[in-house]
Amino acid sequence: MDMNATLMPDSQRNNFSLLNQTYTTEAPTQTCTWHLPPFEWVKLITLFIGVFGNVLTVAAIATNKKLHTITFAIICAIAVADCLYCAAGVLWSTLMFAYLDFSNYRTYTKCISDFMYDLMNTEVSVVFSASYIASALSISLLSVVRFIIISLPLKANSLLRKRYIVVILVLIWLVSFGVGIFKIHSRYDSSLVDIFLSYLLPLLTITIFHGIKIFALKQSEFQKTNVKRMERLVVVIVLFFLIFNMPWQIFRLLAQYKVYTPGYLVQSTVGYLLQFNNCVNPLLYAFLSRRIRQSICVLFCPCRYQHTVAQS
Repeated sequence: MDMNATLMPDSQRNNFSLLNQTYTTEAPTQTCTWHLPPFEWVKLITLFIGVFGNVLTVAAIATNKKLHTITFAIICAIAVADCLYCAAGVLWSTLMFAYLDFSNYRTYTKCISDFMYDLMNTEVSVVFSASYIASALSISLLSVVRFIIISLPLKANSLLRKRYIVVILVLIWLVSFGVGIFKIHSRYDSSLVDIFLSYLLPLLTITIFHGIKIFALKQSEFQKTNVKRMERLVVVIVLFFLIFNMPWQIFRLLAQYKVYTPGYLVQSTVGYLLQFNNCVNPLLYAFLSRRIRQSICVLFCPCRYQHTVAQS
């Protein structure tokens, strides 16, 4: 996934492309001045919040043995991927976008060392793409796992063995990094593969498996209030993924096939929505869990939380 929200550099041409537009690097004609416009500050702050929220999620799960289950392991994997994505976004905002020519946003001044420039255009760019795809595929895996746990409880233990999940997560990261490396070093366009893995496949998986799960719960004797609460959560999850990702994918294809080339405001807006999706994932998949919230409370104030539990 490319980035302004995933800004994907092309190391072979020593430039980078956003929504498949070419951004050239100009030699500095004057002293470099670090400057971010107001909207770029909004994006940077959002990315910092995303890093903090995802780190908090990982810490809460890792430090609480009661959360060392398959479901929370996948949530932790999502948080790790989103944290890497947001952290890479912070680097791009502070080292690259701060020197972007916003009167002609297709150019920016190279104001960092050759080593950092090459690093941003290769390793960091691969992390961008890989972490975004890994997050989306891990969300797909989570929807399948939750479906099995609720709809197929008798088969859950045999289907959801820990080593199976570990192997799947490793494969997800291998595929994600493979696609990321291919995008950097290959001359062939990988937009359709990227869109399928990071958007279409997760969207279909989330919608289908959560939908089947809700249908199965309605047919059972499960409490109606719990079913309605799950229905609302599923609708929010699907809508968030659909709304925050769709604009970027649409404009990306339009630019790819030279139907429409968006300006700075449009590409920044759809890029921000894409970034926001990864920053809000901790809220949807972690902070809504009472057990994770309790674990976070223990992280910040263990003595007070234990005293409260003892009194109750």
